Amino acid sequence: MKRILTLLMTLFLLTGCTSQTNETTEERIISLMPSNTEILYALGMGDEMVGVSTVDDYPKAVEHVEKFDAMQLNYETLLKAKPTLIFAHESMTSQEKLLKRLSDKGIKVVTVKDAQNFEEMYASIDQIGKAVHKEKEANQLEAKIKEDIKQVIDKYHKKLSGKKVLVEVSPAPEIYTGGKGTMFDDMIHQLGSVNVFHDINGWQPVNSEAIIKRNPDVIIATSDLSDEAYKASVEKRGGFSNLNAVKHGAVYTIDTDAISRPGPRIAQGLKELAETIDDAQ
Repeated sequence: MKRILTLLMTLFLLTGCTSQTNETTEERIISLMPSNTEILYALGMGDEMVGVSTVDDYPKAVEHVEKFDAMQLNYETLLKAKPTLIFAHESMTSQEKLLKRLSDKGIKVVTVKDAQNFEEMYASIDQIGKAVHKEKEANQLEAKIKEDIKQVIDKYHKKLSGKKVLVEVSPAPEIYTGGKGTMFDDMIHQLGSVNVFHDINGWQPVNSEAIIKRNPDVIIATSDLSDEAYKASVEKRGGFSNLNAVKHGAVYTIDTDAISRPGPRIAQGLKELAETIDDAQ
């Protein structure tokens, strides 16, 4: 009888230890896209992060995490980090074969869609939350973002209604902008303003003639230049002196990361965009 009790106690202790080990087992996560990284940290996964992309700069904690070039991944270097879960991105088509090798090695690879509107961003948060078993936190994060976005829209929609906006993601001589089906287009629309290139699809180059024809009231660049430097460069473009935006000095730069990363800071980016458009008189 004593031997049976001893055996049962041993099994109980072993079971308890095993259960505790499973509960405390942590993922080793590599995120190869800044928007994914920001979502993961917002979901409370910071302690599990063992790698991020070379362009990750937020939150500050990523400074102490190993960096990987998402466009030139090295198989052996990634393996040395011993990841259990890698978050890739739909845009990483050139890395598909390498990611497949990692998946075949037993490492879970989650490819997150390139979100181009708010609804797709919420779907990405859901996807990431499910992958790290943080569904509740993902729902809470989405609710917070939606409330913050609503506050911005409620404050600015009427004031900004009808304003024609051009957002340059790449300046002259090769000017690129976002048309229908891009996050910028959705953000401008949500604010009640008009994207002057809503009639094109996706990210495309545009020429000066097309911009002059559309005559934007506001020109905004996602650039590291100061407002003054960017404004001076726009004023020098042929034919731009008669644009409403140039005549009224409504030429600005905006924080690239906040406005372009579909994640926890998107409401902040929307607010900055709204304030910038509102500043144009």
